[in-house]
Amino acid sequence: MRIGKIHIILISISIFCCIGFTMIFNMPNSPTKVRLKTTQKTYEAGDNIIIDFERDTTLAAQLFLKSSYGSTMITSSTGEFVVPDYFSRKKGRLDYYLVQEGECLYQGVIDIEAKSKTKIQLETYVGPPSIVAGGEDYTMHVVVPSDIYDNPIADSTKIWLKHQFLGLEKEYEEVTKDLISWKNIFSYSKKGKLLISSQIAEIHSKEFTVEIYPSLAQNFKIYSFREHEYADGNQVTTFTSDVIKDSFGNIVSDGTMVNFVIKNSEGSLLTTQGTTVNGIVTAKLLHPDHADSWEISAFIDGIAESEILEITFDGVLDDFEVSFDMYQREIVVGPLTSFMGQIIPDGAIVKLEIYTNNELIETKVKTSFEGRVKFVLEEGFYPDGEYDFRIKSMGIAKWFKNRVLQ
Repeated sequence: MRIGKIHIILISISIFCCIGFTMIFNMPNSPTKVRLKTTQKTYEAGDNIIIDFERDTTLAAQLFLKSSYGSTMITSSTGEFVVPDYFSRKKGRLDYYLVQEGECLYQGVIDIEAKSKTKIQLETYVGPPSIVAGGEDYTMHVVVPSDIYDNPIADSTKIWLKHQFLGLEKEYEEVTKDLISWKNIFSYSKKGKLLISSQIAEIHSKEFTVEIYPSLAQNFKIYSFREHEYADGNQVTTFTSDVIKDSFGNIVSDGTMVNFVIKNSEGSLLTTQGTTVNGIVTAKLLHPDHADSWEISAFIDGIAESEILEITFDGVLDDFEVSFDMYQREIVVGPLTSFMGQIIPDGAIVKLEIYTNNELIETKVKTSFEGRVKFVLEEGFYPDGEYDFRIKSMGIAKWFKNRVLQ
């Protein structure tokens, strides 16, 4: 950590002041006779602290106070000095020095203890607010008891730390040490809410809640559901799972992301996703538009996976009609019919590949409307001459060669 110039200056001033005061206070006492009239050496925080001296001089004197809270100088026209509240309310050692004209006439020490006859305040800290089931993860319960002036109470004070989980209640007796009392609370094998509180004497803390979430998911099975087995490019296949659980039988948290990876017969990969609700995931994917077979796997990334599920789709087209009007430069494909002879739903993809001199010059793609698709070959783009055409739809491809545009 770098220390700036201003920090060096402040540190130097502090050291100088400490050395200066030490030099003053180590000087031999003045011939002036001083007697401390105050006999009490120990006070409780908040007490009215008066330090009274009897001196054989009328010269003004000052009282220098020093504690862990800070330092200050107070004055008095008499020999009676009243310690300010911001010192008398703080627990710890209070050093005082009676100074007159640069000489230390007297030095003494007062001990200030935490207030014992007032209501104790409990500061409670619990964290983290969520842990994982299984007994390895834990949350920490920390209690800091203090008096009304925020002074920590004495070490070895008894505190009861309590927690409740699914009908099980536990209570531990701890003692304060170095201002605090604490305990690690390990998770249980089941998920649920862990309720935590603390008590000292008759004082109770508020209730704290820690969520115990399921542990890592285990491998699972997946299933598919579809209205039919035809590759119509229209219906949807639904993928689902059995109830996904962790190794302790807890259902995984709602919203757990599951990725489905589908490998088709051509080796291409398709993906879809879903999130769990009550441990079950659901995802959907559109049917292919041609005969195909799928291998489906599901993954909770880096945690769990499913067995491989295989399904197949039957093609709905065996053939389709194509009509050419070379004078109007129009090619009409259809009607396209599905597995019961019905007109295929709108949106079926039809591709037209145009070749000349055995070279592919363009591919046109359109979707069907009422079972048909019309392609128009504009004069400005396609000169008169001989062309070959390849038309593909729903997994069926047909060649038409030596067609002459006029």
